[in-house]
Amino acid sequence: MNTSGTRLQLIDAMRGFSLLGIIMANMLIFQYGSWGLIDIQSASFTRLDHIVNGLLEVLVVGSFMPIFALLFGFGIVKMKDSLERKQLSPYTHLSRRFLLLMLIGMVHAFFIWEGDILTYYGLFGFGLLLYLRCRPNTLLVWTYIGFGILLLIGLVSVIIPDPGSSMAEEQYLQHMLTVYTQGSYLDILLHRNTETPFGSFPFSFVLMFLLLAMTSLLYIPMFWLGMYMAKTGVFEQANAKRSLYARGTLILLPLGLILKALPLFMPVLEWETLAVLVGGPMLAIGYVFAFAWLYVNVGERRWMNHFAAVGKLSLSNYLLQSLISTTLFYGYGFGWFGQFGVAAGTCVALAIYMLQWLLSPLYVRRYSYGPVEKLLRMWTNLSRSGQPKAAFFE
Repeated sequence: MNTSGTRLQLIDAMRGFSLLGIIMANMLIFQYGSWGLIDIQSASFTRLDHIVNGLLEVLVVGSFMPIFALLFGFGIVKMKDSLERKQLSPYTHLSRRFLLLMLIGMVHAFFIWEGDILTYYGLFGFGLLLYLRCRPNTLLVWTYIGFGILLLIGLVSVIIPDPGSSMAEEQYLQHMLTVYTQGSYLDILLHRNTETPFGSFPFSFVLMFLLLAMTSLLYIPMFWLGMYMAKTGVFEQANAKRSLYARGTLILLPLGLILKALPLFMPVLEWETLAVLVGGPMLAIGYVFAFAWLYVNVGERRWMNHFAAVGKLSLSNYLLQSLISTTLFYGYGFGWFGQFGVAAGTCVALAIYMLQWLLSPLYVRRYSYGPVEKLLRMWTNLSRSGQPKAAFFE
């Protein structure tokens, strides 16, 4: 079996698996927005809704987007290596890639959905260029420092009381419920881009952007860890690393689950921030090792290849999830916003992902890249074919 091919297939499959958790977590935002409407609506939840929401908070929320971040860092190093083999500048090509990724993210956030993460991935990508030449041990030290800071912030948050929601925030949420349920596309577009829980345009948007940027900083240690894993070959010759994957799974999965479950079992303390900042990434790394262990044990089965196909089209599938979900839940579509319940919404998320899981292999049989991936490659390499120009002379 080709080692390089196995490694790439494993990474694609892991990326496809992460999209399953991402849509399940994002479905809570598609249904209730980003600012706490779910807390207001929870009074009307059924017992099943509460159970499913608790399971999502422990098993899914905050633990799948970090996998995407880890694989983003991993991919940066692999693209750098590939470009250097072709005697091309990784800094020039990757800078173009990050610029377009930012633009795609901004279009996504402005016209489709406020929960976009691509803008920040592109922005942080420029910062990650500073680490391309770092030795693996240096990246590991930065990773430890990053997680140490997150741990410190989480521990401090335990003793700081939650200020709760203000009257202005609750009024914003009630207005958002009306607009997103009954409003037209233009109504929702204007609301999304001119109103925030902190007030109206423009000064509140500076505050909101800074808040979202600070939240996105949580993923930086995962970027560094992904770069470290790429440089040390953690997923190369995967069949020889079963014991590594097993140890990582047995250690990190239980620890991550315990930390994520603390807010449920010890509600008298403010464990939420610690669970998100530390438990979420720890569980994510546990999932990464568990999936790698599963992959090397089941091999390239047909169902595993479906995950790889979803992952190969990850950017297109991520944006498609937003298009489908906003159409279902926003007023210009079916208007289910805030009305469907967590359990039913999770079923919708699973149905959307299952469609992608079934249809993505059919697409990749005919096309090498998804439409957005092809556009990104064309711009990155300044080539209509999407291939680096030097490749034609090899």
